[in-house]
Amino acid sequence: MNHPFRLTLLLAVILPAHGLTVQGYRAADHDRFTGFPAAPAVNPGFLFDASKFTGVGWWIWTSGSNTFYAPITAVSPRHLLCASHSVPSGLVNFIDSTGSLVQRAIQSAAAVPNGSGGSSDLCVVTLASPLPPTLAHYPWMNLAGGDASYLGKELVVLGQTPNGTPRGGRAVALAFDGEAGQFAGTHNITWLFDSATSLANDAALSSGDSGGPSFMMKGSHPALVGIHSAIGTVGTKTESYDSFLPHYAARVDTLLAPAGHRLMPAYFTPTTLAIPAATPGTLRRSNPGQVAFPIANSGGQLTGNLAVSISFPPGQQPDALAAPGWVVEAAGTGAWNLRAATLAAGADLSFTANWAALPALPAIEASLSADSDSADAVTASLSVPLGPSFAEWADGLAAPGQTDDPDGDGLENLLEYALGGDPQSGAMILPGGHPLLPVLTLQGGTVTLSYPGRDDAVLRGISYLVESSTSPSTLAGATTLPAGATSSTAPFSPAVPGFVKRTLTWPADSPKRFARVKVELAE
Repeated sequence: MNHPFRLTLLLAVILPAHGLTVQGYRAADHDRFTGFPAAPAVNPGFLFDASKFTGVGWWIWTSGSNTFYAPITAVSPRHLLCASHSVPSGLVNFIDSTGSLVQRAIQSAAAVPNGSGGSSDLCVVTLASPLPPTLAHYPWMNLAGGDASYLGKELVVLGQTPNGTPRGGRAVALAFDGEAGQFAGTHNITWLFDSATSLANDAALSSGDSGGPSFMMKGSHPALVGIHSAIGTVGTKTESYDSFLPHYAARVDTLLAPAGHRLMPAYFTPTTLAIPAATPGTLRRSNPGQVAFPIANSGGQLTGNLAVSISFPPGQQPDALAAPGWVVEAAGTGAWNLRAATLAAGADLSFTANWAALPALPAIEASLSADSDSADAVTASLSVPLGPSFAEWADGLAAPGQTDDPDGDGLENLLEYALGGDPQSGAMILPGGHPLLPVLTLQGGTVTLSYPGRDDAVLRGISYLVESSTSPSTLAGATTLPAGATSSTAPFSPAVPGFVKRTLTWPADSPKRFARVKVELAE
């Protein structure tokens, strides 16, 4: 665009400070606050409804004896946008929806690349801690049709009065232009103001408005279009320049992503989130274990600003959460908040809870919730069953190892566990008078081997292997049973809770044999 205007960055370097020029300015209509800066309160008569702009704050800087209140705008609970030539320091300030002052410290600032190896006049500021839900953060106006679709649209332009009071006016997007000088290559959206002919409420930027926002309305909701950068003046005419956010949206997203955020789009096709059931396989009490919890985008559109909360009841919380691809935003006792900038259509993203020793409970319970900027929130209460274990059984023993024998009766703990013994008594009899050890008998031409076994041996990972051979020296691994062998399982009589009687028989007409029961544990 060819024009006669000479561009000037909007730093308040000319004293006294200027402010947003509004045709027909009236404090009752155009100021967002009353009592600013000593006791700012929302102005109920603000032309554009001040309750919609709680996410537009200010930061304070001084030059000599002069104090300036520079505007800045939230695009996520952790991120603000400002002008690269006017980067804030110290605290940023907001008045929230309850009328309270909210202040946050700045963690870092990064200029948005201009795509040509330099920086644009658009800057992302990261806060040291998130803003509360009582403050708005704004989507970007993502109109279809490229730059031309923004031209002729009305803008809500926010700036400040000479004493720093935030004020607002309107404008109409006129054209696009590139800024010269320090920020060559910045893509700007512009509008024209003529103090001689402009309509009431029309606005022009002035020194001190650096970093303030311009919005377009989607229905009754503001969506961010630009960040104030520069002005050019000739006579009664002022051309105002905003860094055009839609041009830089992808580059801004790159700077937001490490904190698990992206710019919210004003227009989107809804998608659907789901919380599938966790399927970890067999987990055993008092053993180490892990459970992966997937969050799925089961719809057909990419979504963003994925936020997940998971909590566990007291005594069930994991020792750690592994979350590759996620940002762990907050962690408390048994509770975690996680974020991810985007989740593709049809994709899922998991995080894994890890226990050094799973609790001695029937199941682990977890409560999950998930939402995103283009999907409704979903919740789930998940229950992951826990099986019994040797570690749980041995807990509290003075010598709890599988090969230990705390009562000195010749039976290692693993055999006591598998056969139903008491590792601290030395007794060799089960309830009901049944023998604890395997019994081998010969009667009527039939050899019978019987022994107790747990009725949930598969769940516990216990294997009972009968080894038989014609010589004790060749028993190990000899699991081929004698010809004609049959096996059966039946309850004890009287019953032994948790145990069954396993019986193996074979004809006695074969050569003399030795037999034993070997127990293995796979937890």
